[in-house]
Amino acid sequence: MKTTLQQWGNSQGVRLPKVLVDGLGVKVGTPVMVELSADRSQITITPCTASRTVRGRYRIEDLVAASAPKAFRGEHDWGGAQGKEAW
Repeated sequence: MKTTLQQWGNSQGVRLPKVLVDGLGVKVGTPVMVELSADRSQITITPCTASRTVRGRYRIEDLVAASAPKAFRGEHDWGGAQGKEAW
C-alpha cells in the first residue's frame, strides 16, 4: 500500500489506514515497537505484548528462566570500591 510521509510539528509520520490497523489488532493508544532493519531498508511496527521485552527481541521471563538458579540466591560480594563509589 503506497502512502506519503508527512510533517507533523517537528516530526514526520505516516498515517496507517484503518484496514492495516485492524489487521494488526491494535487501536489508538496501543503501545507498539518500531524498528529499522539492519540494512536500513524497512521499518517494522509490532504491537507490544503484555510481557516485557528487552529491545523487542527477548521476553524477560525467558531470560530469567534460562539463567542459573544460584544467580538469584542471596547477596553477591562484588569486592571493594574500584573508583569513587560511596559505600
